[in-house]
Amino acid sequence: MGQIIDNEKIHRKYPKNGWEFRAISVRYRDDDRTIKDIIYGKTNDRGKQSVGVEVYSGKNYIVGSKDKSYSRKYDLNEIPKKYIAVVNFAKEIYNRQKWSNASEININ
Repeated sequence: MGQIIDNEKIHRKYPKNGWEFRAISVRYRDDDRTIKDIIYGKTNDRGKQSVGVEVYSGKNYIVGSKDKSYSRKYDLNEIPKKYIAVVNFAKEIYNRQKWSNASEININ
């Protein structure tokens, strides 16, 4: 199994657009040594809520990477088995967070 390197909170809220995103991003080193950001998040877009996972890797997303860029979005029932433990880790952190109630937020 790969290695969790770090994690960070992402929280953006733009009331003029009726949009809010709350997430935990986990920096992860895969078995093949590729660094990836695995993001578990919840979106509220004008009252429509969704939950999902995004995986990013490569030079377009990871500063200092020389790997080919890759991004993919997954519904919770589509997460590849190799990422499930990382996503569960992110969910635990997400559920412990104190999220701001400010009217406009731009964290990360």
